[in-house]
Amino acid sequence: MSTHTAGDSTAPQTSLGPFSSPGASPTPWEATEWALRRIQKFQLCTVRRDGRPHVTPLLAIWAFGAMWFTTGDNEQKAKNLSANQRCALTTGTDTLTGMDYVIEGIASLVTDQATREAVATAFEQAYGWQLTHEDGTWYQLGDAVRTGNVQLYRVQPDKGFAFATGSESSQTRYQWR
Repeated sequence: MSTHTAGDSTAPQTSLGPFSSPGASPTPWEATEWALRRIQKFQLCTVRRDGRPHVTPLLAIWAFGAMWFTTGDNEQKAKNLSANQRCALTTGTDTLTGMDYVIEGIASLVTDQATREAVATAFEQAYGWQLTHEDGTWYQLGDAVRTGNVQLYRVQPDKGFAFATGSESSQTRYQWR
């Protein structure tokens, strides 16, 4: 498993999109990466076998140069991903000003134990007591990741966006290929 750091050769190409205010600047990848590391709730969009979209909120993290999430093997998102690995994770503000983020990519099921261990620890660090204390909402999720009691997915990004809205708007596009 490789890690991603600022300035790493795996950093995406960044460009300003056409829906930006005159004079706007692109959001640096480092700022988006920092936001993805601190945001706790995302929405995952997958596609059902019949082509209908499926969107669900979930816990996810940005770590090791990718997005990560878990699910049960009988949940709709797992069924969708077994037929079509393409997905998008979104998150952002609930107001008319602020930042919104989108990461699009390919979701791969992770079975490697060393990777599961590292990602479980990253989830615990990101969500703290909610995963590590008995009164936490997702108590023992880290243990479930480690033991394989939940499916762990890695979303390898190929495209991403940061949308800034407010007095000046910008649409920043990140491309990994």
